[in-house]
Amino acid sequence: MKFPSTEKEQEFDKVFKDLPRIINEACDGYDELYGHKLIAGSDPETAKFYNEQYAKALFFKFAKGYQFDFDEAVKNLTKTLNWRKEFKPWKAAFADQHRQELEEAGIITYDAKASSNTKVITWNLYGKLNKNRQLFKDSNAFVQYRIGLMERGLQLLDFLDDENSYMTQVHDYSGVSLFTFDGNVRKCTKTVVEMFQSYYPELLYAKYFVAVPRVLSWVYDLVKTFVSEETRKKFVVLSGSDKLGESVPGVPKAYGGTINKTLEEISVKNIKPNEYILYLIQKDVIETVE
Repeated sequence: MKFPSTEKEQEFDKVFKDLPRIINEACDGYDELYGHKLIAGSDPETAKFYNEQYAKALFFKFAKGYQFDFDEAVKNLTKTLNWRKEFKPWKAAFADQHRQELEEAGIITYDAKASSNTKVITWNLYGKLNKNRQLFKDSNAFVQYRIGLMERGLQLLDFLDDENSYMTQVHDYSGVSLFTFDGNVRKCTKTVVEMFQSYYPELLYAKYFVAVPRVLSWVYDLVKTFVSEETRKKFVVLSGSDKLGESVPGVPKAYGGTINKTLEEISVKNIKPNEYILYLIQKDVIETVE
């Protein structure tokens, strides 16, 4: 963890020690962030899941995401924890069933040999959704799927290594029909962008918009509207999908890379949740039954 100054590092340590009080008061003790516990807590059943190194690394991300303004970092951290308590994003990732068309449009790849922060890539293949315009009418279903995809990708990151604790996103519009993108799509896009901006700070390494038709330039413009200037700097627009390999290693030849396999063939299909997420899922099932 690299701090801008010794004073900020000291302030970080002070606020981190105060997290148990803050989380207990503002979040009713809910402390799960991206599948990890932020405080040890007093319950021996869950204390075993606590790892101080991970907790510090994740709080550091929030602090860095808000330029080490700790008042803002804490305010948005508690906002995120309360959202996670209600939304249960780990459930969207590992317990909920999503429509097959949506599942086929979201792919995750992992390349252990890739350079820093391009090991984990989440792919959104919007051309796959052309056949069924009704998918976007149920915005909740689409949002659940997108959050689930994000959360599965997070399980592949190494939060203890700052050089590999970010993910790359690719939004591929190859084969997208103009008529696919109506008001329902705009609504879903706006909701997802706002959620990612609010609840997943300092996790994006780069976002590539691939093969975006000129008539759909509003998609890129809409996304830019709801993100910070720092996030906008991470956006890259490519005219064709075959240009991606020039910036991102470990992609198929169809994207300008060197791999002689399709995207589906190199996708990571069986991402396993960690022990704490498994515990939360089991706990949720028991509470639902009761």
